[in-house]
This record gives sequence, C-alpha cells and structure tokens, in this order.
Amino acid sequence: MTLPLRPTRRALAVAAGTVLAVTAGVALTPPAVAAPAVAAPAAVAATGATEQLLPLPGTLAGTGTSGYLTREDLGNEGVFFRWVRYSDGAATLVPNDYTVRHLNGSDSVVSEDRETATIHDMTTGTVVRTVPNSALYQQYVLGAVGSTLLSLSTDGTTGFQKLRVYRPDATTLATGLPADAKRVAVGTVRGGTVAVSYEVDSVPYKAVLDLATSTLSGAERSPFPLNAWAGDQSETTRAWQKSNNAPLLIEDLRSGARSSVDLGNTYRPVVRVLGDWALFADARNFYEPSPVQALRARTVSGEEVRLLDTVTKAVDEPDGSLLVQGGTLADGQGLYRVRVGADGRPAATRIASSGKPVKLTFGPSKIPVVLDLDKNRTGVDLDWPLSRLNAEVTVTLRHQRTGKARTTVLYPSNNDYVAENLVRFAWDGTLDSGERAFNGAYDWTVTATPRDGLGPAATASGSFTVARKANASDLTDNGSPDLIVRNNGDLYRLDLTHSDLPGFGTVRTEIGYAWGLYDRVETTRNIAGSALPDLVARDKKGGLWLYQGDSSGGYGVRSWIGGGWQVYDQIAAGSDLNRDGRPDLVATDRTGTLWLYQGTGVAKAPFAPRTKIGHGWNTYDRVAATGNIGGDPSGDLVARDRSGVLWLYLGRGDGTFAARTKIGGGWNAYNDFSSVADANGNGVDDLVGVNSLGDAKLYLGTGNWRAPYTRPQELSGGDYDDRLLG
Repeated sequence: MTLPLRPTRRALAVAAGTVLAVTAGVALTPPAVAAPAVAAPAAVAATGATEQLLPLPGTLAGTGTSGYLTREDLGNEGVFFRWVRYSDGAATLVPNDYTVRHLNGSDSVVSEDRETATIHDMTTGTVVRTVPNSALYQQYVLGAVGSTLLSLSTDGTTGFQKLRVYRPDATTLATGLPADAKRVAVGTVRGGTVAVSYEVDSVPYKAVLDLATSTLSGAERSPFPLNAWAGDQSETTRAWQKSNNAPLLIEDLRSGARSSVDLGNTYRPVVRVLGDWALFADARNFYEPSPVQALRARTVSGEEVRLLDTVTKAVDEPDGSLLVQGGTLADGQGLYRVRVGADGRPAATRIASSGKPVKLTFGPSKIPVVLDLDKNRTGVDLDWPLSRLNAEVTVTLRHQRTGKARTTVLYPSNNDYVAENLVRFAWDGTLDSGERAFNGAYDWTVTATPRDGLGPAATASGSFTVARKANASDLTDNGSPDLIVRNNGDLYRLDLTHSDLPGFGTVRTEIGYAWGLYDRVETTRNIAGSALPDLVARDKKGGLWLYQGDSSGGYGVRSWIGGGWQVYDQIAAGSDLNRDGRPDLVATDRTGTLWLYQGTGVAKAPFAPRTKIGHGWNTYDRVAATGNIGGDPSGDLVARDRSGVLWLYLGRGDGTFAARTKIGGGWNAYNDFSSVADANGNGVDDLVGVNSLGDAKLYLGTGNWRAPYTRPQELSGGDYDDRLLG
C-alpha cells in the first residue's frame, strides 16, 4: 500500500489498519509513485536523461539492494519508516507498532509489536516470517536478511554477549564468537555475509558472519584504536580519527605512507574510504560553522575533491559505493551515491530529492495582516518558515509613522522547539524604547544568516497593522495611558505599560522645557476636538493657555483661552460631567465655590461660560477628575480633605453630584494623585498616587462606586518625585 510522504491523520489511521493486514500476510507492495522531475545538478554528476529523482520522506535509515529505508518523526503523530524502491520510487510504509529494525545492506525489515517480530521482504512487499516474542525473551533484535533474523543477548552479570541466528530451519548461536565478547555490533550485509565487530579484554576485533552456516570467520584485530572516533578502510587505504579533536589520519596500505588533515573539533564525523580516497565530513550543521562540513575526498598524497556542501548521514551500500544524505547549494538536499569513476576520481550522483534547499530560503509569511494587541495583551507569535534553522535571525519591526522599531536577534536552533523549519518571535508588543507598540502600519524585515557559513543570507519583508482601542489619556496612539509630569520646568511623558514585575511600569520621555513659567498645569483629555488629549496651563498673571496633543507624542503651539484664572486654587479636568461626550473642567476658588466649565470641543473656545455647582470645597486640598469610575455613564470626581480622607463625588450627568461617599483614609501619604485612563483594559479609569519618597502606586478602577479602587500596586520605572498633571 502506497501512502503519502506526509500522511494525513486519515491516512495514518489507514496505515494502522495495514499493520494488522500485513501481519496476516497481505502484500505491502504499493503501486508506482511518480517522483518529481528535477533538473540535473551542476555540482554533481547528472542523473540519466530519462531518469527521475526518487523521493526522500525523512532521513536516511539504511539501504539495501532494492531500495533504501527512511525514518520520519512527526512528533505526536508518531515515527514512520518507509522503504523507497529504486525501480519505481514507490514509498511503502513499514508497519510500526513498537519499533523497526534493519541491517544495512539487507532488503528485509523487521517490525516489532508486543507479540511478534515480523520480517518483511521489501523487494516483494510480503511478510516472509514471524517470530514470537517469547522466543526472543531478553534479546535485542538487530534485523534480518531474507527470512533469517539476528538478535543479541547480554549476560547481566558479566556483560558478555551472544549473537543468535534465527533461520527458518534452525536457531543457533553464531559459532566463532568468543565467549567473552562484548560490544558486539553488525555492519553492512554483502551477499550471504555480514560484517561483525566486537571486543575481547578491551581489544577490538572484526570478523565476517556466514548467514548460511552461522559461523564467524576471518577474525582479526581491528586496524583502528579502541574507541576510535571514526574509521574505515579499503584494500589500499585506511583513514581514522582517534578523538573528536584529533586530525584525520590517512594511510596507504601498500607503501605505508601517511598524511593528516586537521578536522578541528568534530561533532558527528563521517569517515569513509573508497579505493584510494578517504572521504570525510562533519555532520554538525546546526550550530557553529565546521571547517569540514562539506564532504571531501582526499588521497594520501593530498589530492582533494569536494563532493557535497553539507552532509547529514552516510551509509555503505552492498556494492561498495556510498549513499550519502546531504546536499549542495545549487541542487538542494537529497540522497547522493558516491562512487569512484573510470577516471579514478570519486563523484557524487544525485538519486533522490527531499525538495528542501541547502541554502537559506524563507517560505510564505505567516504574519497576520492585522495584530489586535488588545485581544493578545501578553503578546503575539510572529512566525516565518525557514528552510533550515541553523541560522542567526534578525527581526526588525518598524512603525511607519514614527520610525520607532523593535529589533531582536534569534537563534532558532537553540530555542525551545516550535515546529519544523519555523522561526518564531514571541513579540510582547513593545518597542526598543520600552513603549507599547503604536497603532498603525508596520514594516517588518527578517534576515537569516547561516551559522555554518554555507551560502548567502536570506531576507524576507512585509507589513502588518497594529490595532488597539483608543485611550483617552494616550498621546502616542499605542492604547496605553500617558501620565504627564513636570520636574524643574521640564515636561515628561510617562507611558504606562505592562511589565513582568510588579505588573505595571512607565517609560519616560522628555517632551518639553521652560514650563516653569506656569504655576498650574492640568491635563484635560481631548477638549479641542482632535483625537488626542490636551492640557491647559496657567501663567503667573492668571492667563490660561491651551496645548493640543500632536502626532509626535507631545504638544503643539499654545493658544490663548482667557485671563483671570488666578482666582482658582484647584483645577481638575477630564471627566464628562454633562454626558455630552466631551470632557469638562472644574475649578474651586478661594471661598470654596466649585465652578463648572463645560467643554465645547472647539479649540478657539474650548469652554463655555462657568456655572456654579457647589460650595464648601475649600475643605479639600486636592481634587481630581477621574472619568467614570462609579459605573454610571457620567464622569466623577475625587477629593481629599485635609485629614487625608478621600471622597468620591458621583456625577449625575447634569453637571452636579450626588452626596459624597467615603473611599478611605490615609491618602495624605501622597504628595499628589491623579487620574489615568484605564491602564488594564477593563473599561474603568484608574488612579496614581505619588508619596514623598517618589514611590508611585497604581489603583485600578473597579467600576463599583462602593469600592471604586483595588488595593494599590507598585508602579515601576523610576523616581516619580514629580508633579503629576493627570
């Protein structure tokens, strides 16, 4: 049965049913699968003019005479083994209830479940034999050749191992293997024999097992040191590396001549010998560059050929050639067969393609067109498909209107696993300045530079739009309120933003100077008809001036409102007291009379003539317009008496107030307090207080007039020894 190279969940369910059918003896042979035609690579020998490249579903797990075995790990969906036939490219799924075993060079594959070990002949797609697990108790199945199964048993006390041969007609121990052998391993199957290596008293040996007679013969001491990092030899040449930081040694067995190649500190060395050529590479291509990442072939005399740009795995083929999973920048990743040609030089011929490039390339962007950062207050994941993750990735998000940006450098191969070939930037919605991201259009650019030095950098770009709800105290259009403070005549904007601990903080930006000429400055929210909050400032002669918020996050040129404002000792603005949709201003004179100035929304005359709305307000030393904190659509006020008690005045919606209610005492601990528009997104305005030490506390509004504020929490971000303006 032929399945898709990346099976759907429905296909996986069908495959599970196939395991039962195959175990009963149903053929596995699939119909032919047409492999995609790919242009012949320039850097390697070309495939035949009429020959198509084979598929490579996963990583190379082994090879035989009729095809090769691949392994694909799909995470929670499971691990899938497939046999790809050389003759037609058909990829046959191997039943895998527990595990799959294969001897390199064999056309048989063993699948194990809880009850049996089943041998599949991949040349015919049939089950040729099943062996009950009871017969394999405490044995490790190595694989099979034809209908003959090999297993290994280990004495738990001595560590001595026995090689068992399960032929259809008999089960025997491999004779010729010393009784005190350890670290027994099998190599490539060639014809009716298989290479075997083992150790006796820490001395390494190699021999050949005749499968027909279950006999080891030709035992000789290994030509490589014990625990050699890697090594191989032919009839004429031997090559090995003693340790991960040792050079590669190449020896001509005819003359005894030697040479060496500095490999640096290898991670996963590949060392093979074909004829007079030592082939070597380091399969470390997901971290720092390796000087031997490319597959090269070299003679003892120093002649060298570069075969591939990168290598993942190499296995010996039964005919003596080498099958390598790797790739070139020109032709991408796949399987390459390496042989020594008629000219005496090795060459790599591409026989299969994974469809993936070796050079870094970005796939289609997965960035949303609009990012709603109110719905995603903790951040949003920005994803880019990348052909391989061994890269340094620089991400830049730039706000088109202001030019402010967020730049970060990612190393996705070192990050927590996200998904195959996916770069993820978990953007917390802030900019490099620490401010929350502004509303509007952004350009993004992502550049991936290969960490292995292989090929050029890849770049992708695009755009998205950030959408946040408007905030009545927001000068920068980023959805978070701004506190305005004055210190020694300089004006600062404090952008209130979320932080990890204790929960909220501010980003401080200077937006003006020479404000010492005013004896009273008060933020008013939007009283002039624009989309941004404004402020009013009273000079020392009693003249009141309007400063409208501008697109730079500050205020524009002042305009005259009127004179005579020196009669007031308290001014508070920002609450809509008459439900006309515009914030109003209140002021108390020295006799304690409370006056209402209704907002007009017109910059040239922002307030209507005053109206008297109360008396006795000289009992308070601080009054603040709080917006709507009591749950009714009308705006409200809070006032602190001289004993430190804070009182709430709920607006009735006609410019007057209900009887005051007590919020609580102890508010004389604060030098100043001021309203701030909805810092936490619950639709209710909040309050900030600053004590004599410059410590700021944030009181979040509840919307319940009986308990209008939560317990205070620390507002981080620096010294707030300033005069709050709202």
